[in-house]
Amino acid sequence: MCFISGAMAIWWKTALSPPDALPPLPEVIYQYPDSFALAEEYHKLLAVEHYTIEPNDTLHQVLQRFNLPVECVAEWQKSCQEDCELSDLRPNDELTLHIRREDQQVVKFVYSTIDGSTYTFRKIGDGWKCQKDRIPSITVVETVKGTITDNLYDSCIRAGLPGASILQLADLFAYDIDFVTDLREGDTFAVHFREEVKDGRRVRVDAILAAEMTVDGELYQAFYYKLNDGYEGYFDADGRSLCKLFLKAPLSYSRISSTFTHKRMHPILKIYRPHLGIDYAAPHGAPVSSLGNGTVSYLGRKGGFGNYIEIRHGQGYKTTYGHLAGFAKGLRTGSTVQQGEVIGYVGSSGLATGPHLDFRFYKDNQPINFLKTDFPNARSLEKSQLADFQRQRDGYLAVLRGQGSVRFTQIKNISQAGE
Repeated sequence: MCFISGAMAIWWKTALSPPDALPPLPEVIYQYPDSFALAEEYHKLLAVEHYTIEPNDTLHQVLQRFNLPVECVAEWQKSCQEDCELSDLRPNDELTLHIRREDQQVVKFVYSTIDGSTYTFRKIGDGWKCQKDRIPSITVVETVKGTITDNLYDSCIRAGLPGASILQLADLFAYDIDFVTDLREGDTFAVHFREEVKDGRRVRVDAILAAEMTVDGELYQAFYYKLNDGYEGYFDADGRSLCKLFLKAPLSYSRISSTFTHKRMHPILKIYRPHLGIDYAAPHGAPVSSLGNGTVSYLGRKGGFGNYIEIRHGQGYKTTYGHLAGFAKGLRTGSTVQQGEVIGYVGSSGLATGPHLDFRFYKDNQPINFLKTDFPNARSLEKSQLADFQRQRDGYLAVLRGQGSVRFTQIKNISQAGE
């Protein structure tokens, strides 16, 4: 049984009075803003023009495209001179102009850079005020898969892989795959990588987290992992470092025009003689890289080799590079070079019928066939870290081999990426 006091009974009755007992609504009608109507009114007064910067564009050219005075550039730059340089436009930067219809005057200008910064210039009286947008970008991961139909670069671009990630991919497998001579139509790739996105635009491509390629039926894999001592690198499925003493080839854009042989018809001398190296045909000026860490022991002209570099790598190994068009700036005998560092450029100096690289490889001063030589991995995981590595590896594999592509998924913890 429930008892209600007199005061409570009065409140109860009032609160539950029927609608017709309530006081009438005031004559005021409350309205929420109609965003579509506001936008319509805005566009009646102002025209909004968008433009994406193309290669070789300048801001003056863009203004001329919209019949706007070039004096605007100086006014905008003066208001934001400490934060941005409007002269530093890059392809894919975006410009948005808000133009007053009655007199064709720009009253607002928005400059969105490819790296995610946004600068808004507003007309205030006779001057301009600049405001930098400081909204942070978000870190996301994405998985892209595809099939080789021609060359690596074009095939990856069609699949949606950013150009920066394509270069990383080539670097990851450079020890095992020659992307010029080894790739075949139908080979496949899958790449799981990190990037930053702001306002729906990719502003920066970060590291590849995992990748795998099938080349001529053979599977190659790479998994990012950070060791307990702080070392970061890429490892195969068994925990062996992908880094080896030497790269698979000294240049990226080439084809093998002559292999290691003890009897070859020389194209100029027209006699049979040994060719104890590899000729890589490539465009004139293509960069040539050192196959490994080492010291330049010779740099200069050398008989039929023309412009020639010799590098000693330790453990009795030596590599040589001939017929170069020229040498990397600052390189000289005694210079220390790192694996993959550009040391010269393809040419046809010396006894050469066309631009190509004469590359030779020696062990204890004896020439050996580089294409048929295997080299050890630089570093492998210790047994104490294998279990943790395998857990991350399996997470990456689940993503790489999932159906479709994973786009714009925010990372919560980089060590759990792929889960």
